[in-house]
Order: sequence, then C-alpha cells, then structure tokens
Amino acid sequence: MKEYLKTYSGIISVASLLIILNYVVWKQDVFNLWILLLGSIFFISGVIWLVTLFWNIATESGWSGHAVSGLNAILSTLAFLGICIVLYAFVLRWDVSIDLTQEGRRTLSPQIVKVLQSINKEVKVLCFFINIDEESVVIAKDKTLRFLDQCKKHTPFLNVEILDPQIDRARLEALEITHASTQGTIVLKCGSRQRVIMLSGSNPRLDEREFTQSLISVLKETETKMGYLTGHDETPIDDPNPNGLSAAKKIIEGETYKIEPFQISVELPEVPKSYEVVMIHNPKGDLNREELKAISNFIDSGGRLIIFFEPWISVRLGKSGGENLRPWLKEQLGVDIGSDIVFTTQRKNAWEVELRSDPRPFENVEKDFMEFRGSMRVDHPITQRMDQPLLWRAVRTVDPIEKIPDNLQVYPLLRTPPDYWAETDLSRLAEGGTVKYEPGEKEGPLYVAVAGIRTKDQPDGTKKRSRYVIIGDADFITNERISIGGHINFLLNSLAWLTEHDELIAIRPTTKEDKPIVLSDTQRRLFVWCSVMLTPQMVLIAGILVYFVRRRTQ
Repeated sequence: MKEYLKTYSGIISVASLLIILNYVVWKQDVFNLWILLLGSIFFISGVIWLVTLFWNIATESGWSGHAVSGLNAILSTLAFLGICIVLYAFVLRWDVSIDLTQEGRRTLSPQIVKVLQSINKEVKVLCFFINIDEESVVIAKDKTLRFLDQCKKHTPFLNVEILDPQIDRARLEALEITHASTQGTIVLKCGSRQRVIMLSGSNPRLDEREFTQSLISVLKETETKMGYLTGHDETPIDDPNPNGLSAAKKIIEGETYKIEPFQISVELPEVPKSYEVVMIHNPKGDLNREELKAISNFIDSGGRLIIFFEPWISVRLGKSGGENLRPWLKEQLGVDIGSDIVFTTQRKNAWEVELRSDPRPFENVEKDFMEFRGSMRVDHPITQRMDQPLLWRAVRTVDPIEKIPDNLQVYPLLRTPPDYWAETDLSRLAEGGTVKYEPGEKEGPLYVAVAGIRTKDQPDGTKKRSRYVIIGDADFITNERISIGGHINFLLNSLAWLTEHDELIAIRPTTKEDKPIVLSDTQRRLFVWCSVMLTPQMVLIAGILVYFVRRRTQ
C-alpha cells in the first residue's frame, strides 16, 4: 500500500508541476485560480511522496542497498541543483558576450567609449516612452535601455531616467519640448545644454552615431564656428538634393561645429575672425585676387582650411573651377593640385577609386612602404584608425611639392592602388573619347589627399601654426554618397584634426541595423513555449519510455 502511495503521489506531483509550467509559459500569467489549485495539488502530493520515500528508507532493515541508493540519488540530485545554482550566479556576474548582431547590440564603437570615459560631469539621459503594449514602442524601449546599460559601464556620470510623457507631462514641458514621438523621445542634458533625439521609423532605436554626436554636443561649452565660402557657384550648404550637402552639414553640426555660408567682400576682403575653419567645396568659378589675399591673411593668423576639388568640371568644360587656387596652394601651402583624373583598367567604372586600409603593403611597391597601410597613412591621426573603405569617383591627384619650405609640413593621407594612372588628356575626355595609359603619365600609387601644418612668424616675435587638408574629390560628401563606407569618418576626422579636438578622432559608429521580426501574440507564446518547455518535456518522455522498455525486458 505504501509503495502504491509513493508511486501515485509522485506521478501526480510531476504531472501537476508540468501542467503548471506549461500553463504559466503559455499564458504568462502566474496569479490564476487554476494555478493556485494545481499548485496545492503539487504541494500536497509532493509532501506525501517525500514522506513515504523517507519512511521506506527509515524502515528498511539494516539500511539495505536499495535504501542507501535511494538516499544517495536524492542527495546527488540536491547537490547537482546546488552546483547549477552557483554556476548560474557566476554566469550572471560574468558580463562577457559575443556580438553577432549586425547593428552591434552588445558592443560600442571606440569613439563613444572614448567620449564616455572622458566625461567628468553629470549627464542626464531622460527617456520618454509611452507605457503601452505596441510592438514598435516595446522594441524601441528595449533597444534603448540595452544600449544605455552598455554606456553606463564606461562612466559613472551617466544618469538614466525612464519617464512616461503622458504621466510626466510637466517634465516634458519644462524641457521646452512641445511634441514627443510616440515611439520614444530621448533628451540629453548637461548643465544648460540640451539635445533631443526623436525615435522614429520601422525599426525605432537610439542610433549610436546620433547619441554620440548629441553627447559630445552637450558636453562642450562652446561651438567651433566654420565658414563655408560661397560666391563661385559652389553647391549650397543647405541643398537637400542628391548632389547637395545638407546631410554633411547636419553631421558636421552634430559634433559641435557651427557651419554657415559667407562671402568675401571686395570692399572689405577678410575672413570673419570668429571662424576657426574655412571650407571651400568645388568652386566652379575662380577666386579673385582680394579673396585669395583674405584667405592668405586667415592662414597667416593661424586659421584652418579644408578644400575639396572635383575634376568633373574639367571633363565637362575643358577647364577646372578654382584654377587660380592651384598656384596659390603651390606657393603658400606646398601642395600641387593635378589637372588630371586618375583611371584604372581593373574596375568596371575606370574612374572609381576604392581606398581601403590593408594590413599588407601593395605588391611590388616599395614607395612609402612604412608610412602607408594599403591606401591610408598609418602615422597620421586622420587616417591611422580608419578601418572602413572610401569609394571615390573622378578623383584628381594631390601631391606635396618637391622642395618643401622649412615652415611647411605636408603629409600625404590617401593614395590610390598601384594599378592607377593620372590621365592628363582632358580634352579627349571632354569630347567623349576613351583613355588609355601612355608612357610618361604618372603611375600609381597616386596621392589624392594631403594634410599640412604651416608656421608663420608674427611681428611680435611669436609663431602662428595653421593647419589644412586638401582633397582631390568633392562629391564623396554629397547627400548621395556620404553614407558610403568611411566617408563620414574621413570628413569628421579631418575637421577634428584641423581644430585639434583629438577626442573626436576615432571610428564613428555605423548606422547598420537588424530589422526586428515582429511576431503576433500567439506566435510569441508558441516560440517561448517551444524554447522553454518543449525540449525538456521531450527529454523527459524519452527517459520514461526507456525506463519502461528496460523494465519490461528485465
């Protein structure tokens, strides 16, 4: 009788436990009348099973082998469970993971880690999420909090607060935010500076690049002013068309620069003293003598200059825009701008150039063996940490002059692969003809971007150091192409080096993303049930079948 009581109470206990677990996993509801009823049955039958088990063990004469083995099984099970619990606790404390996601859910870019580690004052991150069960909001909130948890590991100064815009409406209005995104609104605040990030789209999440730019913006107390030279048929800085620069402007201003268009007046030819950097982007007309004099004075006083040249105008009209900049750059900055376009026979589009960082040197090329890694210079801050390729098209050569004056330092930054040459017969291109390499033309690797430092003695005996970056391509920062590979990195690293903001020179976060798989409520429950309950129950059923088969054959 006692043996039957033990057997049936054990079966009832296991069956009720399985029913409870399946019900809880499927319904995701613990506080339920059926759960309480089945829980009571499980508890009572379990107690009966334990009592009868220990009673049988205690009444076995002389602690027979059967009794000892039964007690040993119980103790071994308890010990195994204890070991599992301890290991699980260690795993929870061991924060190590392998990130296999495309958008990098479990890793942060080197730049944001660098910025986070440099924080020395409190930054509040206010996350406004509506408390609803809508899938897009739940996903956005989950991704945002996961990302911020990663950020908090690198700094104690990040104070994250989760709020509901419907409940905490007063907090939202105090921040002067009149409208909050239904998918989430993130506010970064440090002192009096504040940046707002609105989450939106089919895959709403806190973008790492935008968060990094906003963080840098609120941490800096002042903005670096940049002037964008106009008056020579340059592309408008606010132009939203594919060939415009509105995206580049937004990205630049996201890193605490303030860029605005300006012209150099003939009556008062000077660059405003508030500008730390002047950008010249593909001028299609020549600069006059007074404008060049104003830029010379700007450089002499320690100003910073970045110029983008585009050879397309050479092909189309048979002449280059900004031609009088070429002798000025050669004389003043030691840079020779080629009246050419680089070509190759190794690509379908012969005028495209892929510039990448390659750990192996170019084959059969000894030139700059130590200074370059593939197409990128290894010992210059702009390019030394770049690991994303650039894809430029219609590029002209940019070289240091042969005899560099003592007050100049010119460093080639980028070079083409060795299978390129510099085509100088632009008239044939303008007429639609084909090109081919001819003896005497410059062969690759060809320099296409340089950086330089110029020292100028002042009347008071001091020295002014100016910096400049000259690039043989202009359309790589247009709206259509700025998102390709390392284009953003090269642009922002150049500006950071020009302004000596070393904390901004790093690998920028990417904007890759994994599209979430949105499941229905039933599909989500089925997925959880299969992953949590199906496999253990299949193993249990297999064990029971093996037990009964063996028992029948013995």
